Amino acid sequence: MDDLTGFQRDLLYVIAGADQPSGQDIKEEIETYYSSDINHGRLYPNLDTLVNKELVEKGELDRRTNYYAISDEGYEAIEERRDWESQYVDV
Repeated sequence: MDDLTGFQRDLLYVIAGADQPSGQDIKEEIETYYSSDINHGRLYPNLDTLVNKELVEKGELDRRTNYYAISDEGYEAIEERRDWESQYVDV
């Protein structure tokens, strides 16, 4: 996970917390967190990066809508990140 941007990590957490969200679902959730609009040109290339790194799986809901699901590798990356963070922050 050390090679991901903060935005990509945030996307990964959003996907992990949802049940096969569409790109639009992810966009709405991340816009709420960031309190600003996220354009498609930023969102989808970053989702593709997560898919290419095998942290997220991409499937098709219908011809126009894809869904995203966290992979086992994605869960493992989040767990490793949390372990690392817990060395420095005790919440």
